[in-house]
Amino acid sequence: MDFARGLGTEPCVELDPRLLIPEQRIRELCFEDKCGNYRSHYMCPPYVGSVEEIAARLEKYQRGILLQYSQPLDVRNDREGATRTKTDLHHMVLRLEDFLQTKGVDDVWGMMGGSCALCDVCKARLAEPCPYPDAARTSMESVAIDVLALLDRFGLDNRFHPDRITWTGCVLF
Repeated sequence: MDFARGLGTEPCVELDPRLLIPEQRIRELCFEDKCGNYRSHYMCPPYVGSVEEIAARLEKYQRGILLQYSQPLDVRNDREGATRTKTDLHHMVLRLEDFLQTKGVDDVWGMMGGSCALCDVCKARLAEPCPYPDAARTSMESVAIDVLALLDRFGLDNRFHPDRITWTGCVLF
């Protein structure tokens, strides 16, 4: 937890992975494709597995850390800033995974807020392989987790603010 906070994530809370229940109703939102990533982003459906496959994968984890990263930002007008902060959280998740692995934890699964943004355009759109398969990460939403309800459960802010962006991620181990 101290390492995660040292990265700049706050709040940062322990998470029982059993609270992460993939829901078909959340997956249905992906099928609507309002974000434009369905079938065109490797870290989004259908590439990330079915709800049942995700549920089976989640069962392997005993502990987790739920984290948020927030920055002042004109959310409506600063797309570059939004992408930068999303990428910042992505790198924080990767660093937390690396830290856990140096402590002897072999199996970690980090998820970030929003879709993976390591590439300007996901190579799935070009039918090319992912250039960062070891660093690309799914979002909690893409694996059918109701993130807003999860944040409510922990009493964390789940509102969208016009002057501040907040990304949510987690690392399971």
